Amino acid sequence: MTTAGTILAGLLRASGFSQRELARRAGASHASLVAYAKGRQDPGLSTLQRLADAANCDLAIEVCPRLTPPEMRTLELHRLIAEKLEEDPERVLAMANENLDLMRRTDRGGHSRPYLDTWQMLVDGPRRDLANVMVSTDAAARDLRQASPFSGVLSDEERIGALLRSDGERVAAKSGRSLDEIRQKLLDTHADAPNTTRDSEPVGV
Repeated sequence: MTTAGTILAGLLRASGFSQRELARRAGASHASLVAYAKGRQDPGLSTLQRLADAANCDLAIEVCPRLTPPEMRTLELHRLIAEKLEEDPERVLAMANENLDLMRRTDRGGHSRPYLDTWQMLVDGPRRDLANVMVSTDAAARDLRQASPFSGVLSDEERIGALLRSDGERVAAKSGRSLDEIRQKLLDTHADAPNTTRDSEPVGV
C-alpha cells in the first residue's frame, strides 16, 4: 500500500527540498508534513497534489495489487534503509557491497543471481535510483526486496520498530498483547540470542 509517507519521501527525494522547504513552498505547515511522514495524519488528495506541484512533480494514481504482510514489512524496513542511505551513503553502500559478495558466495545454484546483479547495478549507480527502488511498490521492487543486501544497516531496535509499524496491530490483536509488550519481548529475544560473527549472520534486513 502506498502511504502518504511514501509519497512525501518520493517528493522530497525528487525535489531535493527539506521537509520545511517543501512545506513553505506548498503553503503547508512543517508540523503537518512531519505528521504525514510518520503516518499520524493523512492528507487529502488536494493536499498531495499541492505538495507535488510545489516539488515540481506530477502526482499519478495507479491501481495495483495490495502488498502482502511480508511485502509491507520489507517495504517499511527499506524506507528506513533509504533514510540511512541519505544520512550516511558511504557506510550503507559499503555494507551492501560486502553483503552482495557474501550472497554471491553462498548462492551456489545461481538462483539469486538476477536479483544480485540488479542490486549491484543499483548500488553502483545513482543513489536516487537505489532509493526509489527501496520504497517503490511495483512488482519488480517487491520481488527485489526479498533478496536485500542491507543486512546490518539497521539496529535491532530500528528493525523491530519498523516491523511493528507495518504489522504490529495485526500481531497485537492475534496475541492479545500491547505493542509495547511485543516490542519488549522482541528486544529481549534479540538480547538473549548468542553472539554471531558477521559471516554467520543471515543476509537480509
